[in-house]
Order: sequence, then structure tokens, then C-alpha cells
Amino acid sequence: MNLTAVLSGLGIGGFAVAFAAKDTISNFFGTLSILFSDVFSQGDWIEIDGNQGVVVEIGLRVTTIRTFDNALIAIPNGTFASKDVKNWDKRILGRRIKMHIGVKYDSKSEDIKNAIQEIRVMLDKHPQIATKATKYSHHNERTHTAKLVSKDDLEGVKNNLLVYLDEFSDSSINILIYCFSKSVKWAEWLETKEDVMHKIMAILEKNNLEFAFPSLSIYKEK
Repeated sequence: MNLTAVLSGLGIGGFAVAFAAKDTISNFFGTLSILFSDVFSQGDWIEIDGNQGVVVEIGLRVTTIRTFDNALIAIPNGTFASKDVKNWDKRILGRRIKMHIGVKYDSKSEDIKNAIQEIRVMLDKHPQIATKATKYSHHNERTHTAKLVSKDDLEGVKNNLLVYLDEFSDSSINILIYCFSKSVKWAEWLETKEDVMHKIMAILEKNNLEFAFPSLSIYKEK
């Protein structure tokens, strides 16, 4: 028997089997990664590789996600080991509200200053806006690791509140509004943001300010 030919045949055969099984092995280690990393759980709203939805089931080979347009996507578990996963449910306080309010250039400086101060006070006193004074309880009792800045970062707690004159753009003077709702639920966040927008409109109207829009002024030289 020609041992060289036998060993060469076994080597080629082993390589072929390993190549054919690489996806299976990848999915197996992907399943272990999901189970032990605690990145997401069944029922979480996640986003991966351009797909987002609610995790329906974590299987041995694939994880199924129900998208928001009611489609069912099966994603191989190996994908979760090599792609970034964004989990929108790993937070207990704070869903961001960010907007730029543009007012006209003929607005008076004092009116803008007063409006900014009133918006700050309105947000600070709003019952559904998170602030430094908002009370909440930590649910996760895991110990800190050296990489963590704080337990708030670990559990997803955001309560920043910023209102500032931000920039002079082409057609408007822009005010930055940056805050977080107390609720992380989408519908409740939308309700809070809508109420905040109505209150901002009232404040601008009270201070004789008008929303700006893209415009161009042409001056004829004499």
C-alpha cells in the first residue's frame, strides 16, 4: 500500500469535510456566544447587519427576528459572532430627543436668550423628561469592571439636558435641544416628544420668534 497516497487522500478528504462544516461550526460557536454573552434575549428589540426587529426565538442554528413591517427573518447564529449587534432594550432610563430649532435672522438677541431659558425650565420641569433629579433604581447588581465608566453606562441610564444657541446657519439661527424621555418605549417617547414640541412652539410665539426656512435674499446694486 502506498502510504503517501493514503495520507494525501485523508488530508484532502479532511479538508473537504472541514470546509463543508465551517458554517455549522460557526453557527455552533455563535449560539454559545449568544447564550453566554447576554447581548440580547428573547423579546429584545435588536438591530444587526441592516435588519432590526424583535427576537422571536434563539435556536441552535438560527435566530429568528420579527421585523416591524411584520416579516420573519432567520439569521444564522454565526453572524452574531462577527457582526455588531445594537440592542435597543438594554436601557432602563432615557430615550433621546434631539432637534435643532431654527429662528429667523431678524430675531432680537434678547428674545432668543429668553426663549432658550424658558425651554430649559420647561424641560427641567416636564414630568416625562429625564433630569439629574430623576429617581430610578438599578436592576443589575453585577460588579463593575475596569472598562466601565459607571453603572449608568452598564445599564443604560441617560438624563442629559442641554439647550444652547448652537450655530449661525445659512438661513437661520439654530438652537440645539438635547434631552431624554424617562420612558424608553417608542409610543410613550413619541407622546413626550410631541408635547415638548408643542410647548416649544408656544414659547417661541410668546417671545416673538418665528421658525426660519431655507431662503435667499437678492439685493440689486444701484
